[in-house]
Amino acid sequence: MDEKLRLHDLDPLFKEEVAREPGCGHLLRCFSCGVCTAACPVSELEPEFSPSLIIRQIMYGLRTELLSSAALWHCARCARCSFQCPQDVRFLDIIEGLRRLAVREGIISPARAALLQQGETLIQDLRRRLIKRILAEAGEDGDPQEMLSHLMKGTDKP
Repeated sequence: MDEKLRLHDLDPLFKEEVAREPGCGHLLRCFSCGVCTAACPVSELEPEFSPSLIIRQIMYGLRTELLSSAALWHCARCARCSFQCPQDVRFLDIIEGLRRLAVREGIISPARAALLQQGETLIQDLRRRLIKRILAEAGEDGDPQEMLSHLMKGTDKP
């Protein structure tokens, strides 16, 4: 990483502000062990998403960089990070708090945040329907991609 931190870009009070968000009071317990990222299925698929990096950005005071980052919206809200954390940091609550701050500060509009939430709900529903379809199929040689395509088109079967 060739980027340098500039002191004038840092907000030393950012971590306290995040910790005051509902559900985020445990933030300051983090000791950067990385278990959250190791447990995160999204970080395996999306290299730019790392719960431990996000927490470090909070601690360093990288307010603007973090609140304007698309990484805030990559979280699938599975809570694996929260379940695995030895310090009970509850990263899922921290992500929600950061999203609220991004909306409050006008970095993302409430309408766009709502669209992202709707999209996330649709993806979760599509996942449930795909699992149901795969389990209902008689054979074991179906094509999940084809099933998913038909589910997305709203058709029942190919």
